[in-house]
Amino acid sequence: MNMKKNLRKFLIRNERLCENLNRSQKFYYWGVVLAALAGFWWLTPFNEIFIAALFTAGFLLTCAVISDILSIYKKIWETNIGKGFILVLYAAATNLAYALSVQFVNEIIRYESAQLTYTTNFVAVMLIPLFVVAATFIVFFILFLFGQFYVLLAALAEQLKPIRCLRGVVPSNIEKYPFRTFFVRLIAFPSVLGFYQGIAGNALPSYIEFMESSTKSFIYQLEAKKYSRCILKNGERAISISEKEVVIAKKHKNGYDFEPQLCLPRLKPNKKLNKDAAKSAAPVS
Repeated sequence: MNMKKNLRKFLIRNERLCENLNRSQKFYYWGVVLAALAGFWWLTPFNEIFIAALFTAGFLLTCAVISDILSIYKKIWETNIGKGFILVLYAAATNLAYALSVQFVNEIIRYESAQLTYTTNFVAVMLIPLFVVAATFIVFFILFLFGQFYVLLAALAEQLKPIRCLRGVVPSNIEKYPFRTFFVRLIAFPSVLGFYQGIAGNALPSYIEFMESSTKSFIYQLEAKKYSRCILKNGERAISISEKEVVIAKKHKNGYDFEPQLCLPRLKPNKKLNKDAAKSAAPVS
């Protein structure tokens, strides 16, 4: 009976606690609870549940960190200055993505690549996951760096709330339990950042290889032309650079090769037309 009463009291307190928590805090709370249970199960005969509980706790803490980022993004976007700042960042990221894609394509064919506009756009789209990962790490680091001042700001705001003259200046909707949440964030942010940094570090070389092979295949299949005005051997395709210059794309078992060459026209000059043109151009005596 006592155990049932204690369990009921715990559930009631837990329900009251959750009512005072915002979305991010609820993710943090359940992530910490599952992490504690995972540690308990690791020491008991139920250690098989440990891995599932640990991964679930990590997922919940990740959701909490993402929720914090989205909340900050929403607050910045609601202001005109913040909206302009975000749009400038978008424009800068887009310009950087196109610049990097041009260099990437040029590195693949090792020749002038200004004509490969479709391939450049294709590579720019494939760079989006890398930009998302890089931006996430930067935001994580900034939040972790400036989050050290969160407790001081929260304490100061609580003290300044009663002053009527500062209403509208001091934020009134500060989350409940800021000090406890701060210490949870202090552990969660580096843990989540380190975990995904390890995943990204292992996956990055494979993704770059995938980008390179996909770009070569895209150039050969969609950018290079099977029927060209230049003489081509069987299986070769041409990428026009200028009137006299082409890049020959070749496919073999190990991948693709790209070789710049001078264009050898398929059409032979018409001798009769050339003679008629020479006669017409000759001066009349």
